[in-house]
Amino acid sequence: MATIKIILADTDERYLMPLERKFIDELEDKVDLIVITDRDYLKQYFETPQKLDILIINEELYSSELEKHNIANIFILKEEETGINNLGDFDTNEIYKYTSVKEIYNEVINKSSSRTVPLNSTEDTKVFMIYSPIGGIGKTSVAAALCEAFAKYHKKVLFIGMDSLQTFGSVIEDLKAMEMGAEKLMIQRNEYVYEDMKSKILTRTFDIVPPFYLSLPALTIKGEDYINLMNYIKTSREYDYIIVDGASDFTEDISRLMAFANHTIIVAGQDMGSAYKLDCLLRNIDCSDTERFVFICNKYRSEKEDYLNSDHFMNLCTMTEYIEYLPERGEPERNRFLNNRSVQKLALRFI
Repeated sequence: MATIKIILADTDERYLMPLERKFIDELEDKVDLIVITDRDYLKQYFETPQKLDILIINEELYSSELEKHNIANIFILKEEETGINNLGDFDTNEIYKYTSVKEIYNEVINKSSSRTVPLNSTEDTKVFMIYSPIGGIGKTSVAAALCEAFAKYHKKVLFIGMDSLQTFGSVIEDLKAMEMGAEKLMIQRNEYVYEDMKSKILTRTFDIVPPFYLSLPALTIKGEDYINLMNYIKTSREYDYIIVDGASDFTEDISRLMAFANHTIIVAGQDMGSAYKLDCLLRNIDCSDTERFVFICNKYRSEKEDYLNSDHFMNLCTMTEYIEYLPERGEPERNRFLNNRSVQKLALRFI
């Protein structure tokens, strides 16, 4: 079996130990892992030409001389937080050194997967429900941005919008409407529904079930119809993730979809009105499973009061990410999320 050759280089041996263990536990016999903690030995090692798949190195040890070697991917461990940046033409990426071991591993593997031994297993398709009781909080933009982030890490993603009026075309631009008559395929719920619908799926950076021209109630399409479709999509294992953008009403369909999804991401707001609506939602769901229910705050402004940062809400739920408010610049809101660090971190939490 072909192996991936990886070097971890940092003078802090204690820091490298959990990272080393993570790579060994995950990759087992697929990795040839070398740990270097001595600066002089590192210099000596690279005095002869080397061929590596991945080099993870502290910024103090990094030198541009390393680029003369045959190294498919270099990751520089930065002491201060930074985005995932590509430096020049060479495949050199920056990672914040003190993020979690899981996040570092995920970033390295997914950024490197196209140039090393394929690592992805045939795991079951996971369904993400994106929900908010707050209209206008940017739920659909977050859902689309999460699709983009997953696709960036070489995942195959399908977006399904379930707002009653099918208005997600305002966020994901240039979408043609679903073919007339497709609603009949949905509501029949037969075993061929995915095969019949597959040709209608649109492909962008990620795949999209097109919006229906009329509202879902007008077409008598229910949440159960979407669940039936997703069950057959999951059976095909053609997608890594299905992202469902749910309506803002808390209906029986929404409750059923939350139970069906592997993860429900609830988008909150920091103002008093948004906090009140979140509080109403929390009275009606059991979110004690912190793997299934994840909370984020969108459109956050540090200069504004944060009503989520109170003893009441901190006892009920934890905000995993705060996504800062992004001012409009004459472009779709989804585009302003593309390189957002908080969205990237949210995606890496699940990869």
